[in-house]
Amino acid sequence: MIFRPSRRDTVVALSGLLAGAALAAAISAAVWPSSAATAPATAAPGVPGATATGAASPPGSSGATAPPDPANVTVRPKEVVLPSQSPYTSGKLVLVPLRLTCGLSTIVGTHGEEQAAGQYCRIRVALTGTDAFTHTFDVARTALTTTAGTSIGYSYDAQEVKRQPQQIAPVGSHDRYEFDIYYDVPRDVTVNGFTFSDSEGGPTVQLPLPVREWPFS
Repeated sequence: MIFRPSRRDTVVALSGLLAGAALAAAISAAVWPSSAATAPATAAPGVPGATATGAASPPGSSGATAPPDPANVTVRPKEVVLPSQSPYTSGKLVLVPLRLTCGLSTIVGTHGEEQAAGQYCRIRVALTGTDAFTHTFDVARTALTTTAGTSIGYSYDAQEVKRQPQQIAPVGSHDRYEFDIYYDVPRDVTVNGFTFSDSEGGPTVQLPLPVREWPFS
């Protein structure tokens, strides 16, 4: 006589086996660490400081590269960036010194070359008009002062060779102008300041400049 289990007994047996397998899988997952959690993140190709998931490295990490300082991009040979100063005002004109160069023996322009009698000094300035009306800035109303107590006016020839303005007229309402002013300074004196005034009776303003030795070339 052959014993055949009923369909109900078969279903019960299969249910027991499936429940046991599920329980075993759950225990195994809880005990065994996940490889995804322990695997180190790999860098995304071509993206500095980013992981494969797209998350960026924290600030200050070695993966990040700081952009260059914009102030240093346009610095010319022997030129120094002047310390930040509050704007200086004469009348309705506001001026800020930006960069300074001394010790230049020769300057070359698009249509000429000029030798300094002493040494060329060059100051780059930013000029702004603060009025609703237009005004005039005259380079002849500027000068460099020296540690010897002298005052030196701008060089007409150098200004012409380098195609820099000798007068800005009109200075527009709240416009900003950035340009160079050249001076021919004796080689045995040291620059220590810059003066300017507007063309309408404003006070003469003196700006301090750093005193330093400039190599001559």
